[in-house]
Amino acid sequence: MGAMSWVAPPALAAPNLAGVTFLQFLHVVTPTIGADRTPYLADLQGREVLLHGVAAVGMEDVAYPGANGGPALIPVGPSAYAGKCPRATVLIPQPPLCEIHSSKPAFQQSIAPGSGDDFAQMRALGFNVVRLVLNWSQLEPSSGAYSVTYLNRVTQVVGWAHQQGIYVVLDMHQDQYSRYILPTSAKTAPGCVPSGGSDGAPGWAVMADGKPGCAVGGVDELNLAEGAAFVNFWDNAAVPTAQGSAPGSGLQDHYVGAIATLANRFEDDSTVLGYELMNEPQPGSLSTLPVANGYQASSQELYPFYTRAIEALTGVRDGKPTCPNNAPTSLSGACAYPQLAHVARQQIFFEPLAYRNLVDFSIQTSTPFSSYPNLVFAPHVYTYAFTINQEFLGEKPGGGGYPPNFTFGYQTAEAEALAMHAAVFTTEFGDSSSADATVVSKELTAQEATLTGGTLWAWKGLAKTAGSCWCVRWQYLSYQTTSNGTPGTGNPNAPASQLDLLIPSRQNLMARVWPVATAGVLGAYRYEPATEVFAMEAEATTTVPRGDRSAETLLYIPSTVHGSVSVGGHAVLDAILTRPDGSRLAYVAPQTAASYMVAVGTPSKALRSLVELAAAHPPPPITEPQARAMAEGTVQSALHSSNKKVRSTAQLVNVLAQLVLGSSDPNLATTAPAQ
Repeated sequence: MGAMSWVAPPALAAPNLAGVTFLQFLHVVTPTIGADRTPYLADLQGREVLLHGVAAVGMEDVAYPGANGGPALIPVGPSAYAGKCPRATVLIPQPPLCEIHSSKPAFQQSIAPGSGDDFAQMRALGFNVVRLVLNWSQLEPSSGAYSVTYLNRVTQVVGWAHQQGIYVVLDMHQDQYSRYILPTSAKTAPGCVPSGGSDGAPGWAVMADGKPGCAVGGVDELNLAEGAAFVNFWDNAAVPTAQGSAPGSGLQDHYVGAIATLANRFEDDSTVLGYELMNEPQPGSLSTLPVANGYQASSQELYPFYTRAIEALTGVRDGKPTCPNNAPTSLSGACAYPQLAHVARQQIFFEPLAYRNLVDFSIQTSTPFSSYPNLVFAPHVYTYAFTINQEFLGEKPGGGGYPPNFTFGYQTAEAEALAMHAAVFTTEFGDSSSADATVVSKELTAQEATLTGGTLWAWKGLAKTAGSCWCVRWQYLSYQTTSNGTPGTGNPNAPASQLDLLIPSRQNLMARVWPVATAGVLGAYRYEPATEVFAMEAEATTTVPRGDRSAETLLYIPSTVHGSVSVGGHAVLDAILTRPDGSRLAYVAPQTAASYMVAVGTPSKALRSLVELAAAHPPPPITEPQARAMAEGTVQSALHSSNKKVRSTAQLVNVLAQLVLGSSDPNLATTAPAQ
């Protein structure tokens, strides 16, 4: 495609926009034009929609030092948040999630430090999605009794998001299975580092078969009790307590009933984008080194569970008879789970095994597992934050090694999503704010290169320094707490600062110019935070009448960016609306089915060329066999390193890899040409 001319439009009036973006139901579309055929989310007018936001952890029922199974420290009832915000507790590194001034119109709610208006602060940064961290332990605190109080609290928060025009992903979150897995004394389990679960399942759902709460090698994910608890979950072990309102007597039955309870409350609410079935699922294991073969765990445990959950939420049968109500779970998949909700217009978000965080590809055979049309693959991409090069081999961020670059984890995600007929959305990425220049900025650029939306981990946090906080807004706390129930460091009686300060580097990176909705198919876009310059190219499929705002391309421009908007190719700039917070919305109307470009500021020739080239030649998907071969090659090279420490670590990684990956790649058999 030849270069386009860039023309600055005549000055347009900039009326104030009193309201916020209308949130409509989205759906998954597989493109039939353009170089990138990865499915994407679209609105009712067919515009390609990009989502950009954060994970909100202020409702998390997380472990805290000395809890010993005690009550949650953050209030659950909605009345605790009516026009007020509970104080942060020093034992939990996330402050409560609030919206003190929700009785006021959206743009009249304060975004100042300490205002307690979380969603107004998110909207002021341009976020249009929040991943709301929820826990099974709060949703079903007593076996078979789903909490109306907790549902009302979730409803309260979803209402706050609606006020600000922010979608919500309801995330069924767990880390190390449950905070009711308690750290075992070092005296009881010598040689094993005391470590408990972080959050997730209620206490009555923890069946650890007497395994100790300790971590092999001090790695929290290698917790013996956690491994045993997951074994029983994947086996749908019968719960010895009351079945109550749960659809069945097994652990999975209770869990599926919990998700269905959420869906029955929100299935007609377009603010709720969808339901994330489980955060960072782990395979079960009863071995002394609690790891398992990822391919077997994915195919035999994880994806069959996902299929059952989707059947329960949507009623999709895929040709199978419905299981009897008195035996709803078929571990063999011979029958479909009885329908418990009527989800039809929302997304189902599903994650691969948490092993992916270490290698930036999913250790699975990616194949279709449900015909529900609105599936979204939701991997976590933590390149150079948790991947083996940083976690084990001590490499510094900057590319090279393994993974070879920051787009790699997104390219593998595209291959996996394509194979499963799903869109891609990264529900976690990030690092501490001290790594913004070396990691987070590059993650965001990689998302742009692959047209992937994402939610940064996390929104607010308590920490000793802003640089150590994995957060956008930071509150000072001298006490260094833990998330596995073991004692922290420092003085637990020292109060936390009440001012949540916006970290400047996070504002610079996260408050971006980006195409919220694109008429036609988005080809490529880039934003340069240092120069505050943006450029994009798209392919229109039809003419959009000027003034039809619901069908035009929509750009978000934060209040910190002041460059003018220009349009090139077969489109015109319809209007620029300035909102009360100083941000701008630019509307562009394609005039024919052809390519067009949009810019904010004055893009350099190099940036324009980069966008045009990326639209014509997007990063190609990377298959699992390709990624695995690269990972194994890195481990083998490390085994022969001249650095003794690297060799020693590589030996441990090699042992783990042999357990997790197995001796052969099952995807080679499925992709090999017929003889």
